[in-house]
Amino acid sequence: MPELPEVETTARYLRDRVLGARIIDAKVSWARTIATSTPRRFIDEIVGAEIQDIFRRGKFIGISIEHRSKRFLFAHLRMSGSFDVVSKDLPIGAHDRVLLYLDNDKSIRFSDPRKFGRIYLCRDPQEVVGKLGIEPLSDECTVSFLTQILQRHRGSIKPLLLNQSVLAGIGNIYADEVLWKSNIHPLTSAARIPTKHIEALHANIKSTLTTAITLAGTDFGDGVVDGGMYIPSVYGREDEPCKRCSTPIKKIIVGQRGTHFCPKCQRRRAIRRTSA
Repeated sequence: MPELPEVETTARYLRDRVLGARIIDAKVSWARTIATSTPRRFIDEIVGAEIQDIFRRGKFIGISIEHRSKRFLFAHLRMSGSFDVVSKDLPIGAHDRVLLYLDNDKSIRFSDPRKFGRIYLCRDPQEVVGKLGIEPLSDECTVSFLTQILQRHRGSIKPLLLNQSVLAGIGNIYADEVLWKSNIHPLTSAARIPTKHIEALHANIKSTLTTAITLAGTDFGDGVVDGGMYIPSVYGREDEPCKRCSTPIKKIIVGQRGTHFCPKCQRRRAIRRTSA
């Protein structure tokens, strides 16, 4: 599933190509993609609107539009959703679920082979993204904030990193990456992590996500950025040698999610700090 770096990359891709364009027509070929209204109402409300801004919030792509009044489109790509900007005359693809035709002879295509992706239309962003936690790359995400969150959490660290109401945007791939870089076992109790390791975790969250955005995310798995150049250090590398110590990477299930870690670098309870 696309995570913060892949969604940010997609938002930037759209912003560079369609900002300021006007929606002159739309088509919905899979009704359930539209989460908040009927396809007919959705089309009626967006046709004629100008695209004023494109941004990311957590794992959501946000599109601010205005025609008589301001509206917001929020798209969650889920497992296999993706956006493309192509000529409006290009034939509709087999997996194109929503098409927005623009006044610049282009069209925005939302393709989704697995049909799990959703698009929301609302007047107030809080209706869709109001319950999300803070952005990991924002100034609000400080060592102090992270320390307070961890000290209040009695469960394992990995599920906490995936909790979108705490930190918005981190998913399975990057949670494994930052825990490996921080030498923290994914089942370690969040409340037991020492201060020096919280500092390392905070720094690795920031640096890993920033690097991944620079590299346009990863093209690992379904529905991520085609051509993304970020190569995970631990995720998806079961039985391959750890890039630090050569110990075979193990895979376990944590919170119903496949989780990759190095059993030597990330000893449970015996936390060591080692540079990545």
